[in-house]
Amino acid sequence: MIKAMSKVQLIGSKGMLDEVIRTLHNLGIVHIESIPARIVFEDSYMRRMPVEKDKALLKERLERIAGRLKGIYLLLPPSGIERGDGFVIADITSDAFMHEVNGLEKEVRGLHAEKAELTEEISSIARYEKILKGIAPLVAKLKGLNNFETIGITIERVKEDIIPLLENEINRITETRYQFFVKDIDKDIIGIVIAYPRQYDIRVKALISTEAISEIKLPHRYVDMTLFDALKNMLRRREDIPLLIRDIDNKFKELSEEWYVKLESLMELLRDTLDEFKVLAYCGHTRFAFIIAGWIPKDEYNVLSNAVREKFGDKVMVREIGVREDEVDLIPVCIKNPKFLRPFEIFINILPPPKYGSIDPTPYLALFFPTFFGLMLGDIGYGSILFIVSIYMKKRFKERDFIANLASVFTISSVFAIVFGALFGEFFGDLGERLGILHPIIFDRIKALKVFLTLAIGIGLGHVILGFLLAITNYIHRGKARQAAAKASALILMLAFLIILAVLAEYLPKGLMTPGAVVMTAALVILILLEGIIGPLEVIKALGNILSYARIMAIGTASVVLAIVANKLGGLAGNVILGILIAGIIHTINIFLGILGPTMHSLRLHYVEFFSKFYETGGRRYEPFKKTGK
Repeated sequence: MIKAMSKVQLIGSKGMLDEVIRTLHNLGIVHIESIPARIVFEDSYMRRMPVEKDKALLKERLERIAGRLKGIYLLLPPSGIERGDGFVIADITSDAFMHEVNGLEKEVRGLHAEKAELTEEISSIARYEKILKGIAPLVAKLKGLNNFETIGITIERVKEDIIPLLENEINRITETRYQFFVKDIDKDIIGIVIAYPRQYDIRVKALISTEAISEIKLPHRYVDMTLFDALKNMLRRREDIPLLIRDIDNKFKELSEEWYVKLESLMELLRDTLDEFKVLAYCGHTRFAFIIAGWIPKDEYNVLSNAVREKFGDKVMVREIGVREDEVDLIPVCIKNPKFLRPFEIFINILPPPKYGSIDPTPYLALFFPTFFGLMLGDIGYGSILFIVSIYMKKRFKERDFIANLASVFTISSVFAIVFGALFGEFFGDLGERLGILHPIIFDRIKALKVFLTLAIGIGLGHVILGFLLAITNYIHRGKARQAAAKASALILMLAFLIILAVLAEYLPKGLMTPGAVVMTAALVILILLEGIIGPLEVIKALGNILSYARIMAIGTASVVLAIVANKLGGLAGNVILGILIAGIIHTINIFLGILGPTMHSLRLHYVEFFSKFYETGGRRYEPFKKTGK
């Protein structure tokens, strides 16, 4: 639900401002707002609080330190060591600490650069290894030749016709003073090693570049070595580099055990301190007093008042002030639901926040999302697997809120899938029925497609009507009678139209035709008067929204059909083990699709078909001034 908010002011002696800010920071419930540039307060001009020069310099220094610490922190591997003692700002700004940070930064960045260089080198060696191994025997034959230049080249096999021509040119350039060796590297590449007196080097390389032949370019580390020496060093380094990298990783681990958690604590302290500096700029002041303005959940007002009174007595005043009409849209939105609904807020948080005073859709999402999911997946076997995986994920990632909440959503949804699976008589498709242990209770999703489609459309009708009713209730609650009347007219027009269709299809008595037509005409006229031509268009869109719920039947039917196909293909394998393997692979694919499809389409039915009727965006998120991690 969206909590009622109160606008509050804190007023006190100017010299107590820093302590008041620290108290609010620890309390973590006040959404602090910036004081206007200049307002009149008790016959005095109230201005924004300027940041003192010493504090501004300290803020700049802390920002630089925070940047450096974050750079070091990101280069260290995570450590499993628990948090130690806390720090104070004096620890961070001392010369001794900065000297220690300088040394740590130099060591960490040096190790990181060294590891990056070694990793690049081993990658280069891996690229050259096949070619170098191929020409190694050729290079060995040239060992001991003095004053000779050695060059290695590769030629694609489709161009091997140029090899005799190349050798003739080398023969001409070097005046027959050369060695020319050819060896197959693989089915696509031919390796060639050429040795010749150094005085011919420029002309030989010019020839090779002219012929667009690929010379073997050695990595930078080996560029000044002969091909033979480079080969020996590369092969030796290939064995040494993993050991060197392991040594670096061990040093990183040692540094991480000493510094990782310490850096986390230090950065949290810096963030909190910098946040307090930023809040100073939001405050107002006169010659002797300060003022802090902000928002707080109404039921938290006494918590704030009692905390300030306990800390400062009568020296700081907390008061609740009225909200002006032009401030209503600026009230921050605080959404807080019971614990069992909270996991579903992850689907609401990805949307722009709703307006203050409107409707929080979380409870409705928590009811309908698992229902739609269960109708689409609807299998005891698939639901049971999803339940087990979700429970494991929730425990495994309990410290990561998003994953833990998502796992909670799927845990609940899997229970609905199991329940609907029992009602549909499905256990890995028709496996339960094949074994004679399970039969449909309400209907078979394959044999009763019309019934399933009618159920899906009926759910869609109810869901869309609920959206209209929520919109009407919301507008009435906010005193917007015109909008409420427009929504009511649209709902009546839609229902009257559906009644007429039902009469024409002989589902309802013909006597309802005339009343239905009269009501529909009246609702249409009222809607056009209230909203113009846009109103009827919205009704047409709502009718399309209802039909969109047919996807529940389509996705559910596709899931059960694929499960049945898996069982049939497994039975046709002629071998029990092979049959289980084939069926298992298809069922695994179907489980994945059975999670992804129902999730995406359930959310779509909410975001597009349901929320569009009542969900009003444009709100501001409630962001209380609180310490890191609280």
